Amino acid sequence: MDGAANVWILGGYQSDFARNLTKENRDFAALTGEVVDGTLAAAKMDAADIGVVHVANAFGELFAGQGHLGAMPATVCDGLWDTPASRHEAACASGSVAALSAIADLRSGAYDTALVVGLELEKPVPGDVAAVYLGADARYLWPSMFSQVADEYDRRYGLDDSHLRAIAQLNFANARRNPNAQTRGWTVPDPITADDATNPITEGRLRRYDCSQMTDGGAGLVLVNDAYLRDHPDARPIGRIDGWGHRTVGLGLQQKLDRSASQTAGDPYVLPLCDRRCWTRYGARRCPWTTSTGSKCTIASRRASISPSTTSG
Repeated sequence: MDGAANVWILGGYQSDFARNLTKENRDFAALTGEVVDGTLAAAKMDAADIGVVHVANAFGELFAGQGHLGAMPATVCDGLWDTPASRHEAACASGSVAALSAIADLRSGAYDTALVVGLELEKPVPGDVAAVYLGADARYLWPSMFSQVADEYDRRYGLDDSHLRAIAQLNFANARRNPNAQTRGWTVPDPITADDATNPITEGRLRRYDCSQMTDGGAGLVLVNDAYLRDHPDARPIGRIDGWGHRTVGLGLQQKLDRSASQTAGDPYVLPLCDRRCWTRYGARRCPWTTSTGSKCTIASRRASISPSTTSG
């Protein structure tokens, strides 16, 4: 990104993902109010000083019967009344697409401040009903699809399922250290094994502890550009957006796998769009996490950089 058009993070907020907001009788308005208030407080910014709002939501129409969410922040926060806002849907990349849109606004100079919030209510229905809503041919959509990805990787390169169990073990260990993680209080076997009683098959080759549950929750950021910092010398950003990556491919998983298989001789990745997304973010520089077998996009820590990357489809 052009160093003359930096985008900075003033503060952020995340709700507790272990909560079931439906059981608490809290709707999108209540969740939006919590996230907006928490984000503005963390950034030490008044709502009236926000120039534009971007709302990320993937499945509001399906799970909660509410899709018109761009206006929800103004509904629950008087200070955002009359503030331009829009809603972004890009499946699991919705939050990143909303952030990317805010970055474009700030870099263009059209606005100096942006509020980005992501909101989802996914627990009003059971997981198998959710799969029906999403048009799945399996009982559980995402476990089924990721099982197919694992099968394809196994077909090409071989895959030891004990390595998948090790990834799950690490993920749960990380969750126990995260006060907002959905599974921080779960009792998890150590080690996680392929025991059918404690870790039964969910879909395909994936088992219970390979999968996450549907989640209610939200998160938010206040982003600003260089012009804002020049005019507000007392502002103390907690991070800088160092770059971005964005790729969109077709919807069908099998279509993705077939296309990458036909290109295997020149591209070893099962999902090459993720590798290209990383290279977009880093330009001519080599992705720092790239290895001989795969690549990942990096998210650096406080006082360094944060890189939003999106993969739609």
